[in-house]
Amino acid sequence: MRTPASPTGLLAVLAAPFLCAAPVTAQQFQQATNFPGTALWSEGLEACDVDRDGDLDLFVADGGNFNAAGVARQNLLWINQTIQGVPFGLVDESVARLGVHTSHAKGVTTGDIDGNGWDDALFVNAFFTSPPNLYVNRGAAQPGVFDFVGPARGLTTSMSSGAGMFADLDDDGDLDLVLDDRYNSATAAPARLYLNDGAGFFTEQPTLLNAPSRSLQMDVQLADVDGDWDFDVLLINKGGGTAGQVLLRNDGAANFTDASALLAAGNGSVYEAEVGDLDGDLDLDLFFTSLSGFAEGVVRNNLAQNGALSFASQPTFGADDDNEIALFDYDLDGDYDVFVGSLRNGSEKLYRNNGGLSFTDQSAQVQNTADSTLDLTLADLDNDGRYDLVTVQGESGSFVNKFLKNTGPADTLPPVFTATQAPTNPPATGPWVVRAKVRDQVLDDGVDYVSGSASYVVLAATLEAALAVQPGGAFSSASLAVGAGARLTFTNASGTGVSLACQTAPYAFASTLPDGGTFEVVLVEPGAYTFQNQTNATSTTVTVSGATTAGAWRKAGPQIQRYTLSDTLAGAGVRVAYELRARDWPGNLRAVTGWFDLTPTSTGSAYCAGDGSAAACPCGNSGAAGRGCASSVNANGARLAATGAASLSADTLVLSGSGMPNSSALYFQGTVRTNGGLGSAFGDGLRCAGGSVVRLGTKSNVAGASGYPAAGDPGVATRGLVGAPGTRTYQVWYRNAAAFCTADTFNLSNGLEVAWGA
Repeated sequence: MRTPASPTGLLAVLAAPFLCAAPVTAQQFQQATNFPGTALWSEGLEACDVDRDGDLDLFVADGGNFNAAGVARQNLLWINQTIQGVPFGLVDESVARLGVHTSHAKGVTTGDIDGNGWDDALFVNAFFTSPPNLYVNRGAAQPGVFDFVGPARGLTTSMSSGAGMFADLDDDGDLDLVLDDRYNSATAAPARLYLNDGAGFFTEQPTLLNAPSRSLQMDVQLADVDGDWDFDVLLINKGGGTAGQVLLRNDGAANFTDASALLAAGNGSVYEAEVGDLDGDLDLDLFFTSLSGFAEGVVRNNLAQNGALSFASQPTFGADDDNEIALFDYDLDGDYDVFVGSLRNGSEKLYRNNGGLSFTDQSAQVQNTADSTLDLTLADLDNDGRYDLVTVQGESGSFVNKFLKNTGPADTLPPVFTATQAPTNPPATGPWVVRAKVRDQVLDDGVDYVSGSASYVVLAATLEAALAVQPGGAFSSASLAVGAGARLTFTNASGTGVSLACQTAPYAFASTLPDGGTFEVVLVEPGAYTFQNQTNATSTTVTVSGATTAGAWRKAGPQIQRYTLSDTLAGAGVRVAYELRARDWPGNLRAVTGWFDLTPTSTGSAYCAGDGSAAACPCGNSGAAGRGCASSVNANGARLAATGAASLSADTLVLSGSGMPNSSALYFQGTVRTNGGLGSAFGDGLRCAGGSVVRLGTKSNVAGASGYPAAGDPGVATRGLVGAPGTRTYQVWYRNAAAFCTADTFNLSNGLEVAWGA
């Protein structure tokens, strides 16, 4: 049995050197009701909308006893009746939805393990009496009804687990699993890693995790502590010190390296830690119970300051035997405050974050409930936009689990995108994955209630537009029309610094520009966007038209979202413009946009200079001095390339011209290389594609580029009358912006030879 709560704990809190005593105010968290049903020792709690009816249901793990197995209890699922008109009205539907399954459960975690969009659940069990209990949601067929599938899905080993968590550890798009395995046991063993095959079947991978053996294992946290976009593993062990806490760094493919020596934190009474940015520098800090003795506190991550991963324990506060941590911005000031589930006879603890790793004791905001809390979470159980406090009890007292209603202001803060990651050197053929780091008001054991969505455009030719802030502060145009996926460049030509911002929710485009500075943003979703020069209160409206495609969203794990964008042009795109969205439980929405240019997979062989290098032909491409010059827009000549399949049946070939003036461009097909591939003089350039010539189509160049076919055009094979497999030649004719060396006013790209197959 753990040491009883210290009666001097509150005095120790108030005496801590960097905590400020706060005046007593009306309690923000007030007891609303108790759980219905029989009061039992409960040690695990997680909120999840299992039936997707719009309210949060509750899983509860009734494990019983701390040092040895007691009575095995039914795994619990309480269904919320808020949508049915009964706020805080929970109905025990455990057997109806989970079946009759008892265990010595110490924790519960949720996640969509099979990618069908419905959350599944895992109860972790102690004392080597049974394997973990895994439940798969039947989804749309029977929302919130589960099949018991653990042994069939690879979880066959009886162990003694206190915690587990899902996350995509090998970056393959599905949720893997880490479990600890020596809950309050004096014997030592390593934690366990299970990789998911994508369909929700798990295979243990002990050599990949490379975890050292530890006794007295209590908690698992998965988070990107070293900032490299993969999930590292933090294992919390009651053994404490450098011999207790474990940090395993991920290489991105679920190959882990033991970095525990970096983490000299926690002593022999640690039951829980939480991982989140507590000082606003965007790296992830740690908050421990019993960081020193029974005192809790922060372990600062120095990655942002030093550029290398290291940790520093901060001054501690409190002196009580506490069990649980949850991060929650209760005062809506944009940073994480800290809730502590307390075993002492008093209220739970609440520390308000003042910034700079300074905290104020605000425990008086929580009604004194005089119980022994083993777990707590924050969940908006009555759908009023406020996250309520839920606690479960054990070890001493009456074991009555409770709801404490949040009477403070409703959450109006949208989630924050702290970083996005687009693919580097992406191939022309998708799908492509974009990831985002997102934080919101709540973070408890990886749960934040943030969902996501995405839309995107795969462009056959880049779309560019520009606006300038002129002297006096007005924009160069009061309105502008662009296509979906256009990249918009703002230039400050006002002669002084300006502050630009988008006034259209849910977008947060903003930049402070010095004179001569530029700011780029891509606009994806159709609609009207208002941008304001906040320095002079002038504005411009940009109207976006066109169509977008919905991307696929999946939570990769704590605070990292994964968005998959399929290839809509079959390898013929040159740029992908995307919009990512994150929505929290109260419905607050944030959107960010971005783009990445594709690395084309070239089809065909280029030949013949066309309007080639000015160095080879200083004035004209025909070799006759004085005939014509490459335009100033096109000093190195226009270029024609192709992507996609040169297949008559697929007909996915796309021709892309670039390096031209912003004029009309005619794409045409020939059957032979003109003059054996040397070309013949034509206008200011060389005609390279000859024989039987077919016009494909005329396009308007934007930023010197265009492509054929575009949306609505017939394919090259269809329009070009290719007819049968064989070689065809292609070229682009375009008008010069002006006449140069002669009166000729048109020019051509290089030639491109393509071998067509069936």
